[in-house]
Amino acid sequence: MASAFCSRLARSHGVSPRGTATEVTHWLLIEDPSPWSTDAVEDAAWGPSVHEAIAGWTDTMPDLRVQLIRRGLQRWDDPGRIRCIAVRAGPRPVVREWSLGAYGDLPALRVPEALRGSGPALEAGPLVLTCVNGRRDACCAKWGRPVAQAVADAAPEAAWQTSHLGGHRFAPTALVLPDGTHYGWLRPADMADLVGGHRDGHLHDLDRVRGAVHQPRPVQAACLSLRQRRGATALPAVRGVGLDETDEGWAVRVRAEGEPRTAHVWQEQEGTPFPHSCGSREAKPQRAWRVRWTADEAAGP
Repeated sequence: MASAFCSRLARSHGVSPRGTATEVTHWLLIEDPSPWSTDAVEDAAWGPSVHEAIAGWTDTMPDLRVQLIRRGLQRWDDPGRIRCIAVRAGPRPVVREWSLGAYGDLPALRVPEALRGSGPALEAGPLVLTCVNGRRDACCAKWGRPVAQAVADAAPEAAWQTSHLGGHRFAPTALVLPDGTHYGWLRPADMADLVGGHRDGHLHDLDRVRGAVHQPRPVQAACLSLRQRRGATALPAVRGVGLDETDEGWAVRVRAEGEPRTAHVWQEQEGTPFPHSCGSREAKPQRAWRVRWTADEAAGP
């Protein structure tokens, strides 16, 4: 018998989303409005030359992640054209767009070179990618689709459905590019404010932020700890600037509104194990981040 929805299980076990964002700085988004399989990119019917080109790009740039995007099932953004968007996430973003006539045109793109360049982000505002890949995990379809629709209602130019983002126990999940904020357990009612907040340079609801994808997870955990303490939602307010491994975990260096801070970060097993995916019977332990700031008497939240 399949397990209960993993997203419900995670919430019932009191799991924290803090420090769980996917760790990827470079993204390639390829429009494909067909139904997606469990392994959406690998199974896409684009032809061998396209898959060989993608393999070459990821060999050259190992932290490049390819996502499928669509406005809706069987609905093209611009009929007859294929949107491709390359993004370097983070405080110095790069966004490059192409409009192709066929998937066979993809190998001609110079994706790594584009992402290693410099240039402005999209002037139109943030891109909000909501995971709806139900073939990968039922939670993403059940709760992701209403959230994706809410984004489309609030800001159609920003709204994209996407293939698996990672961490479906936090579904519905969404990624905001180019700043790279990964959210979990979103609600349709959140999405207009979330888009508006990011347009103004602010995070939405720190308790639903998983982290920034361009940062390692110990840095994500430390930055979110300090943001929650200070109620700091402005994107540039807290930045991770360094990470060193220690005997007990990691020493994370952060700049908060110009002030240097150092946190000691480690993980501990927390609560009882539970299945992390829908349909799975395997109970896995949950590890939570602990953060202690220098000069603090006790571990931070």
